[in-house]
Amino acid sequence: MQAVGKNIGTAKKELDKMVGLSSVKEIIQRAIAHYKLNKLCIDKGIVRGKASFHMVFSGNPGTAKTTVARLFAEILKDEKVLSTGNFVEVGRADLVGDHVGSTAPLVKKKFKEAQGGVLFIDEAYSLCDAYENGYGDEAINTLVQEMENHRDEVIVIFAGYTEPMKRFLERNPGMLSRIAFQVEFEDYSTEELCEITRLMVSQKEMTITDEAINELRKYYDIIREDHDYGNGRFVRKTLEEAEMNLAERLMKLRESEITKELITTIEVCDIPDLSTRKRPGKRKLGFAC
Repeated sequence: MQAVGKNIGTAKKELDKMVGLSSVKEIIQRAIAHYKLNKLCIDKGIVRGKASFHMVFSGNPGTAKTTVARLFAEILKDEKVLSTGNFVEVGRADLVGDHVGSTAPLVKKKFKEAQGGVLFIDEAYSLCDAYENGYGDEAINTLVQEMENHRDEVIVIFAGYTEPMKRFLERNPGMLSRIAFQVEFEDYSTEELCEITRLMVSQKEMTITDEAINELRKYYDIIREDHDYGNGRFVRKTLEEAEMNLAERLMKLRESEITKELITTIEVCDIPDLSTRKRPGKRKLGFAC
């Protein structure tokens, strides 16, 4: 669990500065306005039925679903919609027990931890068993019940691949009716990947040459044709390899020849040879929805 400790407004600024995600940011802004208006009505004594604010984040890996969810929790705390802004990230192992009667208490425990904040369930479709009425279904049924019981105290965000998430929502008849917003995280474009590259490099207080960016751009064009290539995660991994290549290259020089500029500049020769690398195939999903 992550407690919020940033200055008010910081999370909103971080979200605004994130590369791409224009449609995601728009929906998040609408959701925040909806939450604030609902709370204002209640504070003014205007009768409003209890609204469900739970969400689904769908898309491929590396599209910033977890990061946006974490910032969302902080923003809602800043806006005084949520009391704590707690962010609790869980998966199947955190919610599904190994014997009769052990699953429901696990789910309820996580709702208690997320009190006043967001419960983020990654790869939610992994809760689906290959057969009906298993422990996974018990977890889903308990989630639906707790989502209703704690709708004013906890916002649940389910996340995962788009198609499996659709089947997950159909697993329990009451699930879809409790989802207020479905947010689709699209893959980054080539230029957005280049922008992410520059941002990651600058965060390390380094620079990357235009020639190196152009080399990466060519491969980004190719790799984006593959499903599940990793988006932002792929950029991070590629830069880590480039830094290792930079280190190996500089260690061949005399120490007196190594300047600060050399240490902090990624050159085209440091970019991994991506043209010969085996391109990633489609991931085999471990779910049975």
